[in-house]
Amino acid sequence: MVRIFLLLSIVATSFNALASENYSDHEAFCLQQPKTHCLTYIETRLNEVKDNPAQWYKIKTYQFDYYYDYQQFENLLNAITPFLEQDKLPDVFKLQMYFYYAKALNYIGKKAEAKTYAAKAFTQLDGIYNAFGDPLRLVELANLHYVFGSKKAAMRLLRDAEQRFAKNNDPIFHLELHINKAHIYLKWQQYEHAVKSNLMAYNAIKNTNHAAKIVLASGNLAYSYQQNKEYLEAINYYKTAFKFTEPSSIYHAIYSLRLAQVYLQIGKKAQAKEWLSRIDRNATEFGKGHAALYSKLQHALSNN
Repeated sequence: MVRIFLLLSIVATSFNALASENYSDHEAFCLQQPKTHCLTYIETRLNEVKDNPAQWYKIKTYQFDYYYDYQQFENLLNAITPFLEQDKLPDVFKLQMYFYYAKALNYIGKKAEAKTYAAKAFTQLDGIYNAFGDPLRLVELANLHYVFGSKKAAMRLLRDAEQRFAKNNDPIFHLELHINKAHIYLKWQQYEHAVKSNLMAYNAIKNTNHAAKIVLASGNLAYSYQQNKEYLEAINYYKTAFKFTEPSSIYHAIYSLRLAQVYLQIGKKAQAKEWLSRIDRNATEFGKGHAALYSKLQHALSNN
């Protein structure tokens, strides 16, 4: 899942969505069959366990997580919609369902409807955290506060989680914890703190097999360096992310866009044009923020 993440006008504009996959991490699941395309493997396993409801619901959340991580929001909404009116669903499944549904609706601009489902997720998260005390649940709760509630409340929860679970050795917990802290620092324009938190997130995940999370951690770190006007570091970490992305990935396009922006910021217009030219705009479905940035850069570079 994402571990809560995801977020903003930063590379983050895509990450807003990025933050919570803990309970249903498709990437770890798909490592069981690394030679098979992840979504294909998920769909195959869903068919194989259709007579085992507990396993089926668990694997279904991997599908939600896959769509969310790859920003396939229409597919995600379509996958969840049939379950919204069903009452007899496992509590954890309902939590993930409401969480992803709220985040997807928020991303496509349906803010009021998103808040309705976020409220349902809040209820589920509170109950599950109180019952199990899972540190990742606390981070997910903080992420919901970040997106739909109070950023101060979110930071309080994250600092609580950091203190209470400091000895936890799960790299995904530390990734999600520090990424979410960094998102808040970015909103507060505390860029040095954002760099520090995103560097801790990157260091937590960089030596694992979680390629998608390394991509996000690299991009988040690069963006915080960019906001702190440490442009060479930003360039380095955006390029680091390319080691783990496919050329057709939305993140490949987003980071190319950010590199064009950074090179223009430091006055290297030829490099900026080169990176912008690598984006196939007809084949890339940018969100509103990234689409606006692409048009802005295209206009600025065409006049030079």
